[in-house]
Amino acid sequence: MRIHPIAIFLFAGILFAQSELQSPDVDMGALTLDRCIELALRENYGISMQREAVRRSELGYLSSLSSLMPSASTHFSWSRSDEEGFSYSESGLIFSRDHYSAGFSANQTLFSGGRNYLDAKSARVARDISRSDFIDRKAELIYNVKMAFYSALSAEKTRENARRAVERIDDQMKLVRERDELGLADPTEVTQIKVSLAQTQLSNIQAKNAEQKAKESLSMLLSLPLDSDMELVDSKSPQPRSKSLDDYIKEALANSPKLRSAELALQRARLSKMSAWAPYMPGLSASYSYSWSDSKVPSSIAEFDSEASWSVGVSANWSIFSGTSRIAGLKISESALNDAKTNLAMTKQSIEVSVRDAYRKMEEAVARIELVEARVENAKLNSELFKEKYRLGDCTLAEMLDAELSLREAEAEAVAARLDFNTAIAELARWSGNPE
Repeated sequence: MRIHPIAIFLFAGILFAQSELQSPDVDMGALTLDRCIELALRENYGISMQREAVRRSELGYLSSLSSLMPSASTHFSWSRSDEEGFSYSESGLIFSRDHYSAGFSANQTLFSGGRNYLDAKSARVARDISRSDFIDRKAELIYNVKMAFYSALSAEKTRENARRAVERIDDQMKLVRERDELGLADPTEVTQIKVSLAQTQLSNIQAKNAEQKAKESLSMLLSLPLDSDMELVDSKSPQPRSKSLDDYIKEALANSPKLRSAELALQRARLSKMSAWAPYMPGLSASYSYSWSDSKVPSSIAEFDSEASWSVGVSANWSIFSGTSRIAGLKISESALNDAKTNLAMTKQSIEVSVRDAYRKMEEAVARIELVEARVENAKLNSELFKEKYRLGDCTLAEMLDAELSLREAEAEAVAARLDFNTAIAELARWSGNPE
């Protein structure tokens, strides 16, 4: 059976499209923090939706500008009847089955209490709010990626510590069995070391699951499959900047997109209150219309003028009384303005509190890292010391296991301290308006 070349081409195209869908163009090699942020800003579902929201707000502002522009329309029609009709023109009485008409009209709102201008300005402010919200959403996404990245690194470190703990317990079990074979171990020591080994193996499994869960959280932010095999590289350790708390607060209040959105919302509420006065103002509009009709198509421009009519006018209106709707509109806009003022004050306070908390966390984390690093070194020496003592019979198994437990706790505290430090730096960057 002979296969047509076009069929082969279409089949190859389908296979190529499927491979593109199943294998996205994402390099899943070593992922640095900067690479993760780049992927998130490009692939994250939430940021894509926010980007479309900005686009809609820009189109809304473009639409609002039409209220400041004149509107114009034109028309042309032709009709034929089954019987001849007659009409009068400058050339006399005309009999015809056809009828033609054309026209043009235009109108422009001259004044409407400023409502059209205020609505356009409010739409522009809404566009700016959407843009500011998008910037804040990006900053939030970058912060979340940092948190997920550092959490995944901490989970990797915790799992590595758990693996080493299993190896140490295995060595200790061998030592206990050797002493037991020589009749030097207490009968309960074998059961104790078995319990310790089982607990360590369980901790190792828990650390493995925690690492997988942390990487799944990072994959979600990057809009990647949850089972993506990723290798994280800590190539850029954050460093605290030499700034005082007051400098961080000033920077946050000057650059925060969240505060900018609150300020724009207050501006929009003021415009809304001004617009609420528009129904009390008179309206003024201008119009122009031109129409032509005849039983035949004109042969010159002059014939259009001879059978045409036009009008120009200006109209004014002023609502004297319209019930209580205008009063209610004013009160509602005033209430919305008060809410916007309160929200701005709350946003300023919230940002300052967040900066203060992050700054204190950073200070504590720096001091804590120095302490736990010293504890880890001390715990390692004690663990080796008590292991040797137990081998020589100078200490009990319980003392050796206590030294091992102290080492694990010190290693876990070191991981937590480094995570707290990275978290504090990320929070400061998030609220100071410099997320990257």
